[in-house]
Amino acid sequence: MFFNFSLAQNSQDLSNGFSLEICQDKSYSPNLDNSCFKPISLSILNQEEYQRRILLKIKLTNTDKEFIVFDKKIDSIKAYFPNTFEFKSLNTVFLSGNLVAQSEKQVFTSVEINTIQIPDYYKYDQHFYIELISSRQLPLTAGFDVLTKQEFEKTQFYPRQKDIIIQAVFQGMLWIILLYNLFIFAATIEKVYIAYAIYIFGFSVFNAQNTGFFSDFIIPNHPYFSNLARIFGLAGAFLGHAYFTLEFLPKEVFGRFWRQFFKGFIIFVSVMTLVYIGVMYGANNLRIYTLLSKIAHALMMIGLISFFIYLAIKRWSDTMTKYYLLASLVLVVSAFVFNILQALGIKNVSIIVQVGGILEILIFSLGLGHRMKKLEKENARILEEQNRTLEQKVNQRTMEISKQKEEILVQNEELHQQQEEIISQRDYIDTQNKQLKTTNTQFTDSIRYAKTIQKAILPMKQRFQNHFEDSFVLFRPRDIVSGDFYWIYETIDTQTGEETTLIAVLDCTGHGVPGAFISLIGFALLNEIVAKENITSPAQILQRLDERIQESLRQKQKQNSDGMDVALCAIKKTNSYKLADFEIKFAGAKRPIHFIKNNELHEIRGSKLSIGGVTKKKITDKYSFEEQTIILSKNDKIYLTSDGFIDQNGKNNRKIGSSKLKACFKEFHNLPFAEQRKKFEQILDTHQGKQKQRDDITILGLKL
Repeated sequence: MFFNFSLAQNSQDLSNGFSLEICQDKSYSPNLDNSCFKPISLSILNQEEYQRRILLKIKLTNTDKEFIVFDKKIDSIKAYFPNTFEFKSLNTVFLSGNLVAQSEKQVFTSVEINTIQIPDYYKYDQHFYIELISSRQLPLTAGFDVLTKQEFEKTQFYPRQKDIIIQAVFQGMLWIILLYNLFIFAATIEKVYIAYAIYIFGFSVFNAQNTGFFSDFIIPNHPYFSNLARIFGLAGAFLGHAYFTLEFLPKEVFGRFWRQFFKGFIIFVSVMTLVYIGVMYGANNLRIYTLLSKIAHALMMIGLISFFIYLAIKRWSDTMTKYYLLASLVLVVSAFVFNILQALGIKNVSIIVQVGGILEILIFSLGLGHRMKKLEKENARILEEQNRTLEQKVNQRTMEISKQKEEILVQNEELHQQQEEIISQRDYIDTQNKQLKTTNTQFTDSIRYAKTIQKAILPMKQRFQNHFEDSFVLFRPRDIVSGDFYWIYETIDTQTGEETTLIAVLDCTGHGVPGAFISLIGFALLNEIVAKENITSPAQILQRLDERIQESLRQKQKQNSDGMDVALCAIKKTNSYKLADFEIKFAGAKRPIHFIKNNELHEIRGSKLSIGGVTKKKITDKYSFEEQTIILSKNDKIYLTSDGFIDQNGKNNRKIGSSKLKACFKEFHNLPFAEQRKKFEQILDTHQGKQKQRDDITILGLKL
């Protein structure tokens, strides 16, 4: 089961349709010329071993030759044909090999058959080139034949189809037995059945990988990971077999040594599985993997065979031991016959191991049936003894109940008194509940009125329509009132007469009532900074807002860290270019701006500081908020957001994420803004599902 033998390759006379040359320079490069090629016979080529890479030059003279069939152990095969081949650039024309994805292969029948088909445009008597690569640090044998279509179908295609059918039937039988044992385990909770199911599963996966069935039908486009199935399949088979052995055989069969042996066996298999994965996919070294697996499997088989001999000599009288040894003997003999026939070059003998495995599993199933009958008899005996014991206890208990009856009458009187006390306490609790409901209703009504007040400070749609071609706002508070708010302010420069429109989306600390209070403070301070202090620079506004928040909340004295994240831009129309453009100055506090220019999405991130809160950076450094200027044109779009949309979790607690938000901007920006808002709502509702809203959500979109 665990050792692969190289199959003999059919050699072919060079005069029968093709000539063959090999590049003798082991360090050839893409700049190498054809002088490195020397003639070689196919029989010699297939006998020699090469290090990691071979470059061949072939010329066909027989027009019936249509397929080149290679050894399945070759990792990568690249074919270069005359009409596209430029030897100095090595442009790949056709691919094959057992580590090449099915979708990339020119011809795919199975991972067991690596094939290149001669293309229709190939002119016979011209040379073409084939490069064979071994990427896992094993010696490389070319191992190929040139076949006609009839030879290919007879020797490769039809036999493989037959193998697939046999393997499908074999896998179906295994899975029927596996599911049956899982059903029994669910009904009885007997550990032996789950151990048996693990063993069958590992045996199934190993055989599916070993015959190419796994690579062909389960991961056809990821052949590099096929050996994972082999590693885990063998691990499952060994672990399941060891666990099954401990549960299947009676405890008295094991001495202390053999019970400790199987526990150590399980640990050894688990550790070696991790080592195999590290060597195969960390070091990418199949040579070391093969050596380690041979050593490890030899040690495990020596231990198991020693255990079989111990059972045969010391415990043969036990019926379960006979079932166990007979089943193991069937599999060992079938594996031995399989390896002998394969070493002799006989193909298509994997069915021997499959039949042996099925027979072993069926014998184990018979043993489990015998075990179940034995347990049923033992349970019946125990039940009968328990019934007799129960009758004695019932008689004794009847006498005790008579004595306790009088005690119960006394206790009933006490319970009656306690019941009256409970009724009195219940009435008191009902009164308290009514008072709590009244208080809660009053509190909720107050919060709903606060929502009306908060809604009144938010800009109406008309204000956006006065300054922009189109707009939309997606505004979803998590609770009745919100810690998010959006803001617009129009100001005119008294000297130049130019109008500047300030737009912002702010995400205050927290949500609900605390967030709403912070948002009201932020709204009032923004208006005061712009109106009274005549500041229109976004960076200066954020700087001043940060100072005012710290002052208003006395954060330096109380170590309060409440504040807000802000995306703020100042939009001014300018005629300094050929067409009327817009000058946008942007500054952000942990929030970005997204904009569409020339149908492309751009993002400018804000500074890494929040508004409010006394941090070490603010105390020790002279910090400032960065301001950037963008020139946009008519019909360009601007998007400002809080972090509520991207942080909303859905199934498996996965967030929507900023990548999804950007993808939505790219996809929806050509739609009318009313439809954009509906699209964002649909995505949010679909992703959120039955999950609760995590934070306040705001998306503001503007069309210049």
